[in-house]
Amino acid sequence: MAGGTLEHCEFLAEIEAAKDPRIAMIEQLIKETERPGDIWVYNIGFERARLTEIANDLPKYKDAAFAIAERLRDLMKPFQQKLYYTPAMDGRYSIKKVLPALVPEMNYDALEIQEGGTASATFEAMISGTFKGDVLTTRKHLLEYCKLDTFAMVKILEKLYAVV
Repeated sequence: MAGGTLEHCEFLAEIEAAKDPRIAMIEQLIKETERPGDIWVYNIGFERARLTEIANDLPKYKDAAFAIAERLRDLMKPFQQKLYYTPAMDGRYSIKKVLPALVPEMNYDALEIQEGGTASATFEAMISGTFKGDVLTTRKHLLEYCKLDTFAMVKILEKLYAVV
């Protein structure tokens, strides 16, 4: 991160009947993470569980999925373990609380989709064919949410690096 160039990459599977969206996702993830180094996530348990599911369900990608999982580092840990705390976090350590506590000018309030559960449920409805709404607009909203989640981790890491 220090001295590096910030580059945004994103993936949101196209909705195609009878095609497993995880295949395109893991292929892009492998490509995007081929350079060595840590891969920062927020909630390592969730991310490792998804990679384990891919390894189990898609054996062709097993080695790559486990190799990526080994490189994961959890940005949630210092907040979860109360190694860093501020009252503005309201006793919580979700990224939605940590971000505005550390970077007051940033939050999720202006987004149409503001939290992960809604994002996941919306995407699942789109894949299953039960979604009622404008798919193109909702895809845009999902990508905006994910982009902020990722940029939030960058800004939180910057704040943590500034105090060590």
